[in-house]
Amino acid sequence: MKQKVVGILFILIANLSFSQGEANFWFFGEKAGIDFDLGRTNILSNSQITAPAGSASISDRNGNLLFYTNGETIWNKNHQIMENGTGLAGEIGNTQTAVIVPKPGSQEIYYVFTTRMESDANFSAGLKYSEVEISNAFPLGKVISKNVFLAIYKTERITAVHSDDGNAIWVITFGSSNSENTSAFETFSIFKVDATGVDNRRTMYRVPEATTTSSIGQLKIAPDGKTIGLANFDFTGKEALYILDFDTSTGEVTYRNKISTNMGPNVFIVPYGIAFSQDSKIIYFSGDLNVGPSLVRQFNVEGSSDPLNSPIVLTSSNAYKYRSLQLGSDGKIYVAKKIHNDNDEGSEFLSVINEPNISGLDSDFVDNQENVTPGLSFSGLPNFVQSFFESRIFSEDKCLGENVNFSATSYIPIQSINWDFGDGNSATGLTPTHQYTSSGSKIVQAEITLNNNTIVNVYKKIQVFALPILKPNQELVQCDDDFDGISNFNLFNIREKITNPALDEELFFYETNIDAQADINRITTPDNYRNTIPNQEIFIKVVNENGCISFSSFRVNATFVQVDPISEMYVCEDSDSTSGNQKGAFDLQAKKVAIYNDLNLDRTTTTLRFYNTYSDALTTTNELPENFISKTTTIWVRVDENASCGGIQSFEAIVNSQPIINLQNSYTICFDPSLKPPITLSADTSNERHEWKNSLGTVISTNINFTLTNTGTFSLTSYKTENNIECSFTKEFEVTNPENPVFSNIIVNTEDENNNIVEVFIDGNSTYEFSLDNTTFFGNTTSYTFTQVIPGLKTIYVRDTNNCETPIQQNVSVLGVQEYFTPNGDGVNDFWNIRGLDAVFYKSINIKIFDRLGRIVGSITDFNSPGWDGTFNGKTLISNNYWFTVEIVDIDDNLIKKTGNFSLIRK
Repeated sequence: MKQKVVGILFILIANLSFSQGEANFWFFGEKAGIDFDLGRTNILSNSQITAPAGSASISDRNGNLLFYTNGETIWNKNHQIMENGTGLAGEIGNTQTAVIVPKPGSQEIYYVFTTRMESDANFSAGLKYSEVEISNAFPLGKVISKNVFLAIYKTERITAVHSDDGNAIWVITFGSSNSENTSAFETFSIFKVDATGVDNRRTMYRVPEATTTSSIGQLKIAPDGKTIGLANFDFTGKEALYILDFDTSTGEVTYRNKISTNMGPNVFIVPYGIAFSQDSKIIYFSGDLNVGPSLVRQFNVEGSSDPLNSPIVLTSSNAYKYRSLQLGSDGKIYVAKKIHNDNDEGSEFLSVINEPNISGLDSDFVDNQENVTPGLSFSGLPNFVQSFFESRIFSEDKCLGENVNFSATSYIPIQSINWDFGDGNSATGLTPTHQYTSSGSKIVQAEITLNNNTIVNVYKKIQVFALPILKPNQELVQCDDDFDGISNFNLFNIREKITNPALDEELFFYETNIDAQADINRITTPDNYRNTIPNQEIFIKVVNENGCISFSSFRVNATFVQVDPISEMYVCEDSDSTSGNQKGAFDLQAKKVAIYNDLNLDRTTTTLRFYNTYSDALTTTNELPENFISKTTTIWVRVDENASCGGIQSFEAIVNSQPIINLQNSYTICFDPSLKPPITLSADTSNERHEWKNSLGTVISTNINFTLTNTGTFSLTSYKTENNIECSFTKEFEVTNPENPVFSNIIVNTEDENNNIVEVFIDGNSTYEFSLDNTTFFGNTTSYTFTQVIPGLKTIYVRDTNNCETPIQQNVSVLGVQEYFTPNGDGVNDFWNIRGLDAVFYKSINIKIFDRLGRIVGSITDFNSPGWDGTFNGKTLISNNYWFTVEIVDIDDNLIKKTGNFSLIRK
């Protein structure tokens, strides 16, 4: 429980620590604006800015807007163009077109630093600044000097941070070493801003290890000023994300390492946006895969020098291009994005990393969390002095009545703090303790005075959690099986009486108050506790979801009440829709109604509950459902009257026996049942009535016997009355014919002209007889050989010797040559042909007939031809010998050749 609560507190702390007010107002994109008001984001509709990429804004230390800029134009707090506020030298397409730096020690002077990559007719490339005065003389601000030259070198990256003593602000830029270099960027230029103004003597640090090939990509320093992140947005394979160290005392930059952006072979992220968590320990960066979607990733930079340490992917999207990242005054990191299409359309939403101080996916990235309508997000978010976000309050959410400890941190040592605890109480000191007298959200303010006498206001929302509310003088009443006042109790049943059962609360029970306060000797089986004395007092500790604790006590009271006997309950065996499992479905809701009626109980004051055991009924555990499926069993009924035990009684829940049906799953009848004695099925005589049904469910007989005459699916439903209820059982069965035999092979052998042979082979489950005329049958086995078969088209008939299976037949062709023919017109043997030719068995025939001189006198090529009629060219040929050649192609493409002679006889 404590681990759970600690986790909740940590998240709340991370969510609700607010930085000082200079970064409260944001203006970016296409007229998008946000006001960070004590942790709430109020979307603004009065922004005038057009900023496709970078922008900057500034508020006073109390969070009141002063002005904002896109690097070309400055708008005042009334969203009007500031006096002399046009014509700044910045390029609005730059990743970081500007940053606004307040003059240390002044409440009136601000410097707007602008970046420029390309020279034109009006401006040269390089870094410049303009000075803004907001005073009694210029309450809406005035640009009193504009585009003061600082350095002629190409840059669009700029960030800023306070020095270690807070008396100066370092302005950090990165670009080429001179205005001519456009292919490589490797130089940090550092400028110091203090009470005397902007020192234009830049300090240059050339860092070859951090060379970028693109000017695009954010430059960001951590809130504590110790770590710099640099992104190189280059799709040519030179993408990079560099980590460098910064000395806030000297302004020195040193290289630390390069974070790998590789995702696999030839797959890498091109980084664009960078932001550090408020505690400066974690860096987040956005970018596009060279082969696909846009991503946001996380990397732990605290103490890390391993360039191969793999960052964690928080999100991946093909719908958006994630761009600039910026830490907000509420401690969250906001992600600018635009629609992922060819038109670079703006998005109505920002994405948010809600818990950036937490490693891994628990950092809670949420896409489309912040709707900035009527504005649009593009590639940029406002640029700030990043040490504005270092000032924050530390505390823990606590339960009501506990001491809350407070402390704070800032970018330089703190001199003193004035505290407002948000409940009308205040204090001074660096680490005060306060105890709240009411629960709820509290906005704590710390007015911090730094060592250089700078005043910083920071805020934090904390939660004071309410304690569990417990009702006193409650009693848990239990049934007693005798008169000794001792029984088994489920102590958790007190929940409904002593607290709100809908709350997520844990209950712990003790036999003494001392044990409860010390959390020792807990009752180990509270769901089955047997009291030691009548009317015993039990002590309870209740812990809510926030870890807050309340104590109370209640009494357990066992009373004996006699309940009249309850009649048995009967159901059919198949009432649970399953036959043969000896179980039935008991409708306990219907039984409850019957018990109310039989025992004359008042439904408005009496509760009935059903249990499987007496112990369960005592402790009210494992209550049975209204539709209870079981074998024959004893069910226990607990009667409660006005929350007091009305007694426990049992009844028998009985499953009637299933009607007996002794049928097989299938039966076999002959193809012609009349040829064999009939098969008659009989229902069991112990049943009272019977219904034989066909596959359509139509009752075809109610007799006890049923004769099988047809194949198909049938069923028998038998009925039997037992315990005054009629139960039934249905059994389905199939009626089929025997499996038919099949011809496995037929071999016709006509090579011996004097003895044509036909061999027949059968696959079947019986022995078989064979015939060629369907009258005379031979054999008693599964094969038979016919000899001396007369040529021609023959039909083979097969039947089983039991005369039960369906007879089968098959045509075969037996080829044979006529030895003579007598073409005299009497209709007998008038044509000569090859017997057995049939288009079913053969594909083609080619028969040629020759006389003794070798002339072709006839031919046959048609299966339907009756043959040669003994004529040639219309003339009748004389009796004589004739010769023939035969070429036949069978259905398997086998070529059959034959030659011979025959006689033509004229009578």
